[in-house]
Amino acid sequence: MTNTGKTLTTIGRSLQLRQALLFIAIALIAIKSIAVLLNGPVPLERDSLGYWKLSTLVMNGDFFMTDAPIAYRTPLYPWFLAACRLFSGSHSFWVIALVQVATYIGSIWFASTLALQITRLPFSRFATIICLLPAISATQYNAAALSESLFVFLLTLHLCAFIKYAHHPNQSQAVLVGFTLGALLLTKPISLLLWISHLVLILLYAMRRRKHKHADKIHFYKFSHLFTATCVLLLFTIPWVCRNHLMFGRPSLTEFAGRNLWIVTFQDGSGAGLALPQSLASQELTQRLLHSPTPIDPTATWSVSNQLTHSGLSDAQADRLMKQVCIDAIQEEPRQFATKMLRRIINYWRCANTDLLTQGTSSEGLTPQQTWNQDVVWSKRLLDVRASQSVLCNTILAIVMGLALSCLLVNHSTRPAAIWLSLVLAYFSVVTGTLEIPDYRYRLIIEPIIGTTFGSAWAVLLSKKERIATIAD
Repeated sequence: MTNTGKTLTTIGRSLQLRQALLFIAIALIAIKSIAVLLNGPVPLERDSLGYWKLSTLVMNGDFFMTDAPIAYRTPLYPWFLAACRLFSGSHSFWVIALVQVATYIGSIWFASTLALQITRLPFSRFATIICLLPAISATQYNAAALSESLFVFLLTLHLCAFIKYAHHPNQSQAVLVGFTLGALLLTKPISLLLWISHLVLILLYAMRRRKHKHADKIHFYKFSHLFTATCVLLLFTIPWVCRNHLMFGRPSLTEFAGRNLWIVTFQDGSGAGLALPQSLASQELTQRLLHSPTPIDPTATWSVSNQLTHSGLSDAQADRLMKQVCIDAIQEEPRQFATKMLRRIINYWRCANTDLLTQGTSSEGLTPQQTWNQDVVWSKRLLDVRASQSVLCNTILAIVMGLALSCLLVNHSTRPAAIWLSLVLAYFSVVTGTLEIPDYRYRLIIEPIIGTTFGSAWAVLLSKKERIATIAD
């Protein structure tokens, strides 16, 4: 056999081994997810019950859920639930849970694809999946009627679509970027300003491209790409914005910032613990609360919100009034609010997942809800020893993530993407820390991106030499 033949044979075996390892890693992810799912569904309560009721409206033909005059929900997850229920009949919860397991596995696959796009090192895909294999807490959300699994899937898909566009800008990829961002916004509006981090990556790559010796032959980013992505995004989101404009008098995706701010402004502990301000908005709110048959604790967000709607305000008007009162209170004590906000942003990375979701029991007052309980002992033991319940483990994880990002920043070829990943991670921590009390549920949405960071850094460290940037190829 010639040297060329031996080389080709070696490469072929290496590819087969790599594919086998990838298959095994994904299979382990699937086994882990199914094992947790078999412990049973999470009861339909609070947010999940609200989503379920909205999906019932959709199934009955109220596609825009006008019979539910609320401004704090977006429609994609109720549509998703309705579709699953329509096509699955009496086994709807099983189908929903299994589809969400598929989205969970898909999000890990896209996270590994993102690492491959960043490093151009094949090992990074396998490394990312292996880094995400120990993550167990997020798999519980596959068994719940909650939007986290779908959002994480769409987020990783969107990031993959965007970085592929950043490498090879074209109209078709611009369409996918606009579509996936629209889907993200209609699932959770927290991604509204994610485009800022994208703009930074585009600028970094554009500067690098202009320095390339074959810059005149490179296809640069075009305004028409931005126009296309924006049109697709608007086409996807405008119907829901119009729905809210017709129902609440203002075009918006959601109106929930007031209730979010209320929690972090007036609650003690992680909240700022401020007093109600001396303002016209505060006086109006207080007067409306006085009409309640029972006294209302001003720090009880939903009690305040419900009383405001009972007093004659729409859901959106109640949220706007609460937001104005919060702004007035923050203006009176800006330092105290800023100090607590900074602490929440830091604690976003440290907060412990102390309480597991309840699985395998039926919801009270909702008949019938399909349930099961196979009691997979080893998966429950993994949940019991999960690292996410420890503040120390979460802190160490955050430090290691910082080191991984530093490794990618030092490496020339991955530096722009490292800055982009840092901005994406910082974006979610800052937005969440500003508007929410830290909770694991808010952090799990970036777990695959953390896995991408670890897998990318691992691959770069193991590579024999620094890779030459290939974005201009």
